[in-house]
Amino acid sequence: MDVPALEALSHNRRADVRAAVCAVETAMLPVRPAHYRALAETPLRVVVEQVLTASGRTLLVVGGGYLSGYTDEIRQRLAHEGIGVLPREDRAVLTLILMFSVAIPRASGTTLPDQLWTRGTPVPRDQLKGCRVSDTVLTSALQRLTDADLVRRTKTGYVLGNQFLRLTPTVGTELFERLILLADPDSPLAESIRRRHAARAVPTATAPDHEVHDTP
Repeated sequence: MDVPALEALSHNRRADVRAAVCAVETAMLPVRPAHYRALAETPLRVVVEQVLTASGRTLLVVGGGYLSGYTDEIRQRLAHEGIGVLPREDRAVLTLILMFSVAIPRASGTTLPDQLWTRGTPVPRDQLKGCRVSDTVLTSALQRLTDADLVRRTKTGYVLGNQFLRLTPTVGTELFERLILLADPDSPLAESIRRRHAARAVPTATAPDHEVHDTP
């Protein structure tokens, strides 16, 4: 990995950067900057970002700390190639948990818009069973999603797992908007999302004279 800014540092400061990169790549929860010099000091944090970028990763600010995740470009490329894409049954169960735990509570105003995805409303298993998902499919999907840390079981139900802390702001916004359009399509918030998408889809006066497709 060729990162000139990293090689220009002293041995000790290179070690600080590498320790911080390792921490944000492997931690389950956000890494506090007070614990790593390369996250606390802006010049070193910039080098951390450069090291991550060289590997298709990006530094994320999450709940007062830091984690890493795939850049939006790499995420799209991996999805296009079918890498890391969940099986259909797992996607269906995860979508239900996303709707009941995050989308519907946010749309109804019972949770704050900037609340972490992992702090949503727990979804009881019986609520999921009532959504025309067979018990066999539900059991298998929940186990796989839990193993992947995409969902987490609490005393009162299932919430989203820590992998959702690694979403970039763009992905988080895109996912939430899609959930609102699915869960509450007639709400004022859904209408606002549709208007915003429609505005982005309209070519500007200086744009080339060709069809413009919106990517929600």
